[in-house]
Amino acid sequence: MASEPARDFSEIAADMPDEEEIVFDNAMREADADALSKLMQDTAFLGRCGQCLGTDKVAELQNIHGGLGPPSNVGKLVEAVVSKYGAPHLRPTEIDGRVDNDTACFSLLNLLRYAANEQKTE
Repeated sequence: MASEPARDFSEIAADMPDEEEIVFDNAMREADADALSKLMQDTAFLGRCGQCLGTDKVAELQNIHGGLGPPSNVGKLVEAVVSKYGAPHLRPTEIDGRVDNDTACFSLLNLLRYAANEQKTE
């Protein structure tokens, strides 16, 4: 039995099926803006984020969130981040579904940092 030659990851990835692109509509943008607002008002969740990220990072979260503008802008920024990075796990509606897991804190931090960067390029 002849074995196949070793392949590097780029060759393996080329054979993988493409992920479907998420197409946002106004309802999705609104749901993400609402979910983000809810997350940022959840003191228990932010307290847990303070434990795993540090209080300075929670202050950064709050600072960035405060500068994102109205909900219509927040939804568009979330869409830009998710589309640019192929990262549906960064949608606030997805983060809200796993607030009991520390990964939610890291996802929220990354989302808001990416959103702040997107806002600078607008």
